[in-house]
Amino acid sequence: MRLFHRPFFIRLLHWEYWPSIAFYFPMLWYYPWLALRARHLCFFTAANPGIYSGGMGMESKYDTLMKIPPSLRPKTVLVHPGEPWEQTARRLASEGIGFPLIAKPDMGLRGFLVAKIHTPEELRDYLQRYPTDFLLQEFVDKKGEFGVLYYRLPDEERGHITSLTFKEFLQVKGNGQDTLRALIQAYPRALLQWERLRHTHGPLLDTVPAEGEVVPLGVIGNHSKGTRFINAGQMIDDSLRNSFERISRQIEGFHYGRFDIKCDSFEELRRGENLIILEVNGTCSEPTHIYDEQQNSYRFALREIIRHWRIVYRIGTAHHRRGTAYLPAMEMIAAFRRLWRQQSSFR
Repeated sequence: MRLFHRPFFIRLLHWEYWPSIAFYFPMLWYYPWLALRARHLCFFTAANPGIYSGGMGMESKYDTLMKIPPSLRPKTVLVHPGEPWEQTARRLASEGIGFPLIAKPDMGLRGFLVAKIHTPEELRDYLQRYPTDFLLQEFVDKKGEFGVLYYRLPDEERGHITSLTFKEFLQVKGNGQDTLRALIQAYPRALLQWERLRHTHGPLLDTVPAEGEVVPLGVIGNHSKGTRFINAGQMIDDSLRNSFERISRQIEGFHYGRFDIKCDSFEELRRGENLIILEVNGTCSEPTHIYDEQQNSYRFALREIIRHWRIVYRIGTAHHRRGTAYLPAMEMIAAFRRLWRQQSSFR
């Protein structure tokens, strides 16, 4: 029925699109229980001693990225609000970062303000419109993007991979008859992105893609941007574990988090070769495989979130017993308020 093809009903009938509270409401009682057992509200901040707040989203993405070996990270510069444009342009040139490039806030969650920028004029306008610290990164043009969630307890010799996600970027396929506009509006996942797509693809909307022609509609690997997350947990094996054991050991103070990675094939990911780590998320990391509605149930997603917070608790309290201090609750609250004010001011 056409009624159920409207965005409201698409979101209502497909739980992967439900708001965060629908996934995290069990934490309203489970988190206080963990905090009570740990005897501290901020037990999670000790899970990654090398990352401010344990990586709860209040940390500098740039500082965390710089902990990754240069050969494994994209070329990146950090720009501050008010920096003269000529200086920004010189810094990009000195790092060998051309256009297109990726701009993302130094602090932010769920793809907030992440954008692909195509020209210097577009970048200059973007930085002026959103006066906050930004990472400007080279656009990594590789075929695949993956999410790998890794953890290791401080007394363990080897860690674990609990989530492997393949990311399928938003796209439609032409049939030689319908316009791009019609193809987008016929595909529920794309229709939910209509407000964004009518700006990014405006000049193309009335064109007719040839039969079989694939039209990409996004290159940002966030679920909120229409990317489909595919649960590939069955493909976790010893080769993948060995690769991420080697990689994670090179990041000081890192014990729990998700790597967002680009490479050309899963085989390269398994071997840990020819890959680029776009960013590392700490204790705020979601096991993104849960959003694969075709393989998982909503109940499974809730269980996985609880399971991963239990792991964070185990790592954080184990580090605390070894002398790692928890971040004071008032400092954590102040950091959260700064992040909330930033994201609210630009919406």
